Amino acid sequence: MIVMEQRPELDSPSVLEAELRVERTDISFQDLTAERVRVRVRIHNEGGLRSKPTFLRLESAPLGAFVPWRPLAVLAVPPIEAGESRELSIDVERPRSVALGDFDRIPPKKLLTAVNSADEPSPRNSGLAAMLSLLRRQGTNRPGATTLAATTGFLAPDLWELLGRGQPHWAGNINVFVGTRPVERHLARALRVYPGRGNLAMFLVGGQGKRDAYAFDVVGLTPDWKAVLFDVTNSMTLLPGSSHLPIQGPRWVEADASLVVILAVHPPAGCEEGNVEVHVTQRSSQQTAVVEFNLDPTAQGTGCYCV
Repeated sequence: MIVMEQRPELDSPSVLEAELRVERTDISFQDLTAERVRVRVRIHNEGGLRSKPTFLRLESAPLGAFVPWRPLAVLAVPPIEAGESRELSIDVERPRSVALGDFDRIPPKKLLTAVNSADEPSPRNSGLAAMLSLLRRQGTNRPGATTLAATTGFLAPDLWELLGRGQPHWAGNINVFVGTRPVERHLARALRVYPGRGNLAMFLVGGQGKRDAYAFDVVGLTPDWKAVLFDVTNSMTLLPGSSHLPIQGPRWVEADASLVVILAVHPPAGCEEGNVEVHVTQRSSQQTAVVEFNLDPTAQGTGCYCV
């Protein structure tokens, strides 16, 4: 993601501009306690000038692709020298969701209803109000402080908790805006996988009442792992199993609303940690979202559902 600060007489990027860039892998989040998660964002200035002070806006969403976002926080970005980087961080609240029931007993529509109607505390200092609050505080900020922040919301619900399989690490989406262009990270980190068995992990695609079509691709598994994608909302296979990856998405899948998608992986006995990416392309925008799964047989927690 690039945000340009241009002089009025310039129409194209040059060395006389500041270019603030955030890549997907520059976004990370880590649980500090059962109720607190630290979100980090590294910002690079790849231009030729020192950047001006600006703001960074954070949003969160349940794990998935092209799902609705909710406000999370606004951070003040200090000036960054040309060629340098700056890391900003904020600790946000992770509300604990009440389980709907066992993983294998929850109808997809019930899960979608719970996700879309999840209780969320009223935002504090959202949008423009948050930025004004930050500006007022800049004059009284203690010397040496690197980040000014106004929390505007809470993390989106974790699908694993809703399905009665709470994990030590929050799994979900973080969206970052510097200016008007977003960059997103969708990640389930340190998810326990069971070698030699079928392991199921779940994520969402699309928003309620939004008709679109999606293509799917699975990338990153070693040849001795197998993977299948299922749309459990409509009881159909999205991608067949294969021992040769990447698996190519065979077709556009039409959707009238949100989809509940299951990634089924079968790691070999004695497997080590593996990383899987599900690439979801939206036909209307031609954009691709990457849903990441870090699968580890030594991870803590209940992990994937086994079959």
